[in-house]
Amino acid sequence: MQHHVFVSYSRRDQTWVDQLVENLVRRGVKCWIDRNDIPFSVPWRGEVEDAIQACDLFLVCDSEHWQTSPACATEAAYAVRFEKVRLEVRVGQHIGAAADETQHMARHANRLYGTATELSVRARDWDRAGRGGRALAGRRQRRRFEALRGERTPTPVESDFIAASRRRSRRKAAVSVALSFLVLVAYLSGRVAPGTEKEVNKRLARQASIYLSTRAALSVIEEDPYAGLEWAAARGGNESAAYAVIHEEALSVPLPDDAFTLPEPGARFTDATISSEVRVTARDGSRWARKTDDRAQRSAQPVSDAPASAQGALTDSGTEVRLEAGSSRIQVMRKGALWRNVVLGAAARTAKVSPDARWAVVATDTGVALVDLARGTVRAVLRGAPQPVTDLVWAQKGGRVWALAGRMVVSWQVGDGTILLDRPGDWFEEVFPAGDREHLWVASRNGTLRLLKRDSGAVARTLHIPGMVNAVAAAPGGQTAAVVDADAGEIRTVDLSSGTVHSVALTDSCVPAKPAFAPDGRSLYVPCVSGDVVVVDTASRRTTRTIDGPWVGVRAVTWAPSGDLILGTPAGEVYSVPAKSGGPAKLLHRVQCSPDIETVAIGPGPRLLPVGEGTGLAGCTQTAHARRDGTLKWNAFIDSRPDSVLALAAAYDPTGKAFAIGYSDGSVVLHPSDNVQPRQTLSHIAGGVRSMLTLPVAGSGGGADDLYVATRSGLLVRIPWCPSCLTNKAMAKVAAERLRRAEDLDLYEPVADSGTPVPKVRNST
Repeated sequence: MQHHVFVSYSRRDQTWVDQLVENLVRRGVKCWIDRNDIPFSVPWRGEVEDAIQACDLFLVCDSEHWQTSPACATEAAYAVRFEKVRLEVRVGQHIGAAADETQHMARHANRLYGTATELSVRARDWDRAGRGGRALAGRRQRRRFEALRGERTPTPVESDFIAASRRRSRRKAAVSVALSFLVLVAYLSGRVAPGTEKEVNKRLARQASIYLSTRAALSVIEEDPYAGLEWAAARGGNESAAYAVIHEEALSVPLPDDAFTLPEPGARFTDATISSEVRVTARDGSRWARKTDDRAQRSAQPVSDAPASAQGALTDSGTEVRLEAGSSRIQVMRKGALWRNVVLGAAARTAKVSPDARWAVVATDTGVALVDLARGTVRAVLRGAPQPVTDLVWAQKGGRVWALAGRMVVSWQVGDGTILLDRPGDWFEEVFPAGDREHLWVASRNGTLRLLKRDSGAVARTLHIPGMVNAVAAAPGGQTAAVVDADAGEIRTVDLSSGTVHSVALTDSCVPAKPAFAPDGRSLYVPCVSGDVVVVDTASRRTTRTIDGPWVGVRAVTWAPSGDLILGTPAGEVYSVPAKSGGPAKLLHRVQCSPDIETVAIGPGPRLLPVGEGTGLAGCTQTAHARRDGTLKWNAFIDSRPDSVLALAAAYDPTGKAFAIGYSDGSVVLHPSDNVQPRQTLSHIAGGVRSMLTLPVAGSGGGADDLYVATRSGLLVRIPWCPSCLTNKAMAKVAAERLRRAEDLDLYEPVADSGTPVPKVRNST
């Protein structure tokens, strides 16, 4: 059965799951659930693997039982391998709401990835059946399958299936195609001037060369990341999309940026974490060390045989990783109880938990897996070590990992940006500007508001407000904030100087989303899920009027440079409303896959970027920029991995030349506004992104800008904006710099440029 929803659940949650599946089936949603669909005699693992490959949506019925189930972890690993769209619903939530969300996402997944699923299953079944002619695709189906090449690279079996289908179609139409071609060639030969024909042939040859070199480069990057950097470093001469893909892939592989050698093979790291020195105990018992900040030193120095000092003592977080010999599954324990099962891509050899217990690094046969413990997924694979890794250790402050690989010690930077505030037990909901340029505010879900110094992250002031914080809007000038408590259906204003809190009077029918202050600060515009926009006078905190919004409701509201309100709806629609007159809402655009829009970022130009549930999928992420006639031109693009389909935050840099999208898996993707590619993905930020804010660099006089990212894992991170870095030319320079660094570290040896990628023989790590 193709085009279904695969239901991943724990048997302990069966009662609730049965109700959800029954509700979905009544709606016409096809579901695959193991107890109903696996024959008694069929091996469980193989049948489940086939079912996940054939599904459009991988539905996780999330609970503590699911998180600790080995079978569920295996299913999740299959979903990642087949790049399935993943949706999580919480066991115990309202059945109707969970069914609505599942039906909505299943429809999007089918529309956007249904053809890819069909190709995968058809090719698999054709291969298992002996590759006979009866199972091949017809001409129209084949063309749909071939069109997927622009979105992803087919597997070898899929390529063979498409090629065999093409050959059969060609055989059927051989005579007519040949005759038509001969007639066309004869006509063009008499009509096309020799010079024109030569120019056309040159362009075709050039495009074919770029296409073939891109495909070759991507395969080389997978096998040898240093060879991938060679290709990227040599391809900065133009801004073609093909070269952009090479730069993205080559620079996305985390490689060591520091290393030194030992006189003897290393046995283990001496300390629990690394502080000022990296100390190693060799197999012969001798001890060696190097200062962590002495990056120019390429060899270790002997140290005293005295016992190791207390430097780098690991904080007792109560979290540990347990391995099984030869198994690719790890168990994450928290305070003695099983917390997570995580399936890796290869057998695990050793593992270490980060000091803040947010991450774990696991040495495997294919590299060092960086595991996000909160999500239970592999976020990145650290590669480039010259030999298999035998021991790992974290830097005391996190953000860096050291590894033993034979007689070499290598290190990776695994933190993106600069951490300003780190509260692992907190949930940051919003980051918003303060009244001066030296500070900003960050709000926690539990009602704590902290004023921070932007240069150091030092907490200058703390306020506590009642209730939950689901969203915050700051008034111009930074003296007042409006706080949404969606659980209570209320909005409260906070005087950020005195900490005084007042309730805002709303109509009974208004369930508020994140509001927006008017540019003069006198009014607050509150979007209601019911469809209206309530206008509140900030002095009296009373409703003055109501603007009729779309009937489907309003989830996002922001201000355009023209002075109009921009509204985003749960149906993927973007409207503009004249704020002063409160005239009828004008539809600007309907996003192709009807995502639930959570926010609309506005940039100079103007530029618009609506994001929400579904963002990252093909057709669900669209940007707009103004044409000369004042209308908007919308462009769609594919952004994130399939397991990141929820974006709650987006921002432009102040020039409008670049934009960023923050996803629920913690990744932040930076794009150039005009070309969209090459993009830069920051995947080493812990916790789902909840809010982003662009501000000029403190003390820069407006000459530089920073992006601030707040996550639900209690992190506030500062990232410098650099639109000029998001070009093929700039990325080629970065690739060349990484190669020079790798050569200096004795991890890479340049070879003569042959014009063809030649993978070097290296260890798999």
